[in-house]
Amino acid sequence: MNPQKATIVILATLFVSLALAEDFKTVSGKIYKDATISYVEADGIVLRTKTGISKVYFTELPKEVQERFHYGSATPTGKAVTQRIDKAESTNHATPFVSAADRFASFVEKKLDERESILQGKHTPGPAELMVRREVNFHWAFLAGTAIIASVLFAIVWARFK
Repeated sequence: MNPQKATIVILATLFVSLALAEDFKTVSGKIYKDATISYVEADGIVLRTKTGISKVYFTELPKEVQERFHYGSATPTGKAVTQRIDKAESTNHATPFVSAADRFASFVEKKLDERESILQGKHTPGPAELMVRREVNFHWAFLAGTAIIASVLFAIVWARFK
């Protein structure tokens, strides 16, 4: 691609991002000027502005904005999904075939359980995590030893020049 075409593509992308920017006003009156939506989550939207990235919860936004992003009509996420799927599985054990939704629900449940165990301090680190911890601990010990040696040498030199 020649430089002229690349410049045109870059400028077009910049103008499109400016055109997609809009102002968001919360129920409390806070205004997010020229905000672009990074992504939409189940409980809110993540906005990118000149001042940084902010998450605005749907409960803070007016009804028309909530309706625009289908807040309240979306399917539940997290534990609610896994509980609903578990209930469906317990009533219908005869199906030998596992749907994509069931696999996704079990994946989400596994990840939520992992996060919960980490928060409760019951997490058992894997070999890669242990290796990273050992590496970080080694570097901390090396830096501490270097700092101690430098301090001792500084003290010796300082004492000699006094």
